[in-house]
Amino acid sequence: MNVAKEWPSRKPNRVAGKDYSRNGAYFLTICTKDRHELFGKVQDGKMILSSFGEIVQAELHVIEAVYSTVVVDSFVVMPNHVHILLHLLNEEANPYVSRIIQQWKGSVSKKAGTPLWQKLFHDHAVDTAEEFRKIQQYIRDSPAYWKEDVLRPLAEFP
Repeated sequence: MNVAKEWPSRKPNRVAGKDYSRNGAYFLTICTKDRHELFGKVQDGKMILSSFGEIVQAELHVIEAVYSTVVVDSFVVMPNHVHILLHLLNEEANPYVSRIIQQWKGSVSKKAGTPLWQKLFHDHAVDTAEEFRKIQQYIRDSPAYWKEDVLRPLAEFP
């Protein structure tokens, strides 16, 4: 008897047909494995970084040195995730967004001495200047709204 197990299909994490090396802005959210709060805590609406959080932040500054056609416009390190708004500037030489994040996550985990990340990440191609400004504001305001954040572990909700 030959019984083939049916595995659930995974939802694709990238938009089909989208070229993630094209010029433009991308809003990314990268979570820790199992959403463990490894990067610090929010106190009085401000993020207080742990030693892991300091590594994450330092490595965000390295992205532009590694990839000359990439600009990290804004970011925020939260207790269990990171928001990044980045620009790809040169269509002829841009890396894929997934390559940037793969390299960055690997570098952070290596410096931390342990794997920290969930496998995938959320991305959104930013289409308009207004949307770009709203995302910048969302990133700036994220620590102040941590109590309402959907990425907080469920055990913390009252």
